[in-house]
Amino acid sequence: MAGVRGTVVKRTGAFASDAPVRAAAVLQPDDEAHEAYRELIKEMGVSGAEVVRQALLTLRKQRRGMSAAQKKTALQEAV
Repeated sequence: MAGVRGTVVKRTGAFASDAPVRAAAVLQPDDEAHEAYRELIKEMGVSGAEVVRQALLTLRKQRRGMSAAQKKTALQEAV
């Protein structure tokens, strides 16, 4: 069975700064994120990978300057 969405999994290794990172997310058809993903691909006219990339950069920009408590609250509200 899959884990809880949004749970942080501790990894033993570190990301190599010069190596590519591959991210994967399974979006079920009844998931709100599935619909958002499909809409953004059509609206933006880009690949799904680019939609995810832009989402990550936007999220990072929003979280910069937030305190740890603000980040935790924002994460809880998003889920």
